[in-house]
Amino acid sequence: MPRVTFVNEHRTVETEPGRLLSAIAAELGIAVCRETFRGTGIGDYTCWVKGEPGATSPLTFLEKLLGARGQRRMANRTRVLGDVQVWTQAGPGNRLRTPRPIAPPPSPATDPEAPRKPIDASGSAAFPYGDPRAVGHGKREPVAAGALEAKAAKEKKAKAGAAAKATEGAAAKATEASATAEAPEGAPPRAAEKAQEPAATAPNAAAVPEAAVTAEESGGGASE
Repeated sequence: MPRVTFVNEHRTVETEPGRLLSAIAAELGIAVCRETFRGTGIGDYTCWVKGEPGATSPLTFLEKLLGARGQRRMANRTRVLGDVQVWTQAGPGNRLRTPRPIAPPPSPATDPEAPRKPIDASGSAAFPYGDPRAVGHGKREPVAAGALEAKAAKEKKAKAGAAAKATEGAAAKATEASATAEAPEGAPPRAAEKAQEPAATAPNAAAVPEAAVTAEESGGGASE
């Protein structure tokens, strides 16, 4: 009996000669049609068939019209006559409607000849940041909870204090410079400060002679 192997789906089955390839695939739950209208079975049945000469039926007129040649065939027009291998096209929806048996990944624990990934710093599914044996020991010093926040707050406070001191120093220098500019030439530093004091005592000083004159006038009148 002819033996048909669906390579992409890991399925092998023995069937009667002369059956359509699409019918054999349907029994195994394999979709070989990229449907134009979902659920209608109308679409592209392109697949690739490899076998000895005479293992499949000759190309039909419709297959030639659709561009089939060599290993490219239409599953709904090709009949199986001998042992063949079939590759289905990608993207025809759910190609395998039943659970797909997939060979387990090679495990060095059970198979000594299974290839191993070398120890390197490149990322992998097991070690996204690289194998720890290649990039380091995978350890770090413990950090107390809240230590990073406390350190950031301390640095922020220190920067604020330094900025305040710088502002005070600039203001003091500006005051000293203005006082030096207003003071008379050759006057001591205290003279400059006195020159800036409000002239609040000037009216009182002027009032003293006036009061004295008034007293003299009143005294002179009394004497007369």
